[in-house]
Amino acid sequence: MPPRRKNKKFKQLTEFERGRIIGLREGGFSYRAIAARMQRNSSTVMRVWKQWTDEHRTTRKTGTGRQKVTSERDDRHLLRMAVNDRTASSRQLAARWSTATGVQLSASSIRRRLLRRGLRARVPLYRIPLTANHRRLRRQWALEHRDRRADWHQVVFSDESRFNLWTHDGRVRVRRYAGQRCLPECIIERHSGRTPGVMVWGAISYHGRSNLIRIEAG
Repeated sequence: MPPRRKNKKFKQLTEFERGRIIGLREGGFSYRAIAARMQRNSSTVMRVWKQWTDEHRTTRKTGTGRQKVTSERDDRHLLRMAVNDRTASSRQLAARWSTATGVQLSASSIRRRLLRRGLRARVPLYRIPLTANHRRLRRQWALEHRDRRADWHQVVFSDESRFNLWTHDGRVRVRRYAGQRCLPECIIERHSGRTPGVMVWGAISYHGRSNLIRIEAG
C-alpha cells in the first residue's frame, strides 16, 4: 500500500495564488494538475475557479461569524474582576458580570477571554500562616547558614505533616499569570489546628527516605 498522506494545515490562499490558479485553469490545466502544482486540494482549486466564473472576482469572502459581545474595555474590566478575586470560579465571574453589566456571558466565554490575556486558573501554593516572629527567625537562620558548605551525605531533613480530613476537596484554583505562584494573593494559608486528621513524620537524605510514621495524638 502507498504510504498514508499526512494531514497538513494550509494557510489561506493569497491573491497571487488565486490569480495563478485562474491562469492555469484558463491555460487548460485540470483541477488535479493545478492542485498538485499549487500543493493544494482539488476542492480548493474548484472553489476558486467557480467563484471566478460565477462572480468574476477572486477576493475571499469575509466571515459572517458571531459578533463579539464585549469590547476591549469590557475585557479589561473582566480582567480586573478576576485579579481582585483570584479564587472566583468562571461561573461566579459570569454571574457577577451579568449583574454588573446586564450582558450574559457563559463560563466558557469567561475562561477564553481570561486565557487570551494570559490569566490561567492554577493550583494555589499552600503554606502555614507565619507570624512576624516566624519570618524573623527563619531569615536569621538563613543568614547564619548561607555560607555553610554542607556535606549532603551527612544531612537529613525531617518534618511532620498533618492531613486534615474536614477541609475542601483540593479543587480550589487561583487565577494568576506565569511566575506569580508566590504572590501573597495567590497563596492559601492552612492551619494545623485541632481538626480531625492524621499527623505523620518522615525524613529524606542523600541516600534515600525513611518510612512514613504515624504520630498518635497525645
